[in-house]
Amino acid sequence: MDYLICSVLVSLHILLSIALYFISKSFGLNGFLVKRIFKNGGQLTTFLIILSISIFLLFIFLIKINKDYVQIINFLISFFLIFEICMKIANSERFINWIGENLEKSIRSLIMFVISLNCTYFFTRITHQVLNS
Repeated sequence: MDYLICSVLVSLHILLSIALYFISKSFGLNGFLVKRIFKNGGQLTTFLIILSISIFLLFIFLIKINKDYVQIINFLISFFLIFEICMKIANSERFINWIGENLEKSIRSLIMFVISLNCTYFFTRITHQVLNS
């Protein structure tokens, strides 16, 4: 049963990474993660393979110890990925044109920070449901 839970969680991380790849491409983002992970399909595939294997093994180990640790690690990984993409979106031309040029940078960043927290919360709630089902 632990292997099935870990497989579902790894699949969720893969889906999240693919969604963030397409979001970064549609907004034309540049940043630490975008340059190293989401630059092209080959780098994304390499990242997904490494992420899948390492997270699967880590989750198997942590489920044996305590399921709460899985949720903490899942939160950190998803927040790190989502946060950078959201902060880069806040400074992108497409977002500035959509939300208005006269809105201050700090307010735009605050809006995207709240969105990243909400997305991370949603993602961790899914993890909680998978672990406790």
